[in-house]
Amino acid sequence: MKISTQTRYAVRLLVELANSESQKTPVTLHYIAEKQGISENYLDSIATKLRKKGYLKSFKGYGGGYCLSKDVEEITLGEIMRLMESTYYQVHCICDAEESCVNYNNCQIAIVWERLEKQIDDAVNSVTLSQLIEKH
Repeated sequence: MKISTQTRYAVRLLVELANSESQKTPVTLHYIAEKQGISENYLDSIATKLRKKGYLKSFKGYGGGYCLSKDVEEITLGEIMRLMESTYYQVHCICDAEESCVNYNNCQIAIVWERLEKQIDDAVNSVTLSQLIEKH
């Protein structure tokens, strides 16, 4: 499983906003981009996606920027990964097995793939943004 740069940067953006002095005070993308060493344009496209899905609020003008629109306890790593990844971890023969696999009814390996998929889901779904900033 490979985590995309977009997902890693989205998490870094959310962590920066969660670590801001007041999570309700807007922070500029320029500030975060400089602090994190990320292209501001790339960060803008990520922030736009997060805003459209209800994770961020944006404010224009003087004192504008972005802030979290959800509580840090409510945002999980799993949610962000599924939102940002074009190919979130799924085993092909599990997600559409009946249509795509001729061995569906007699597969001896499927249970291993199902367990692996569940363990990955459980792991990323159990990590909240709150836990990430506590460890920082």
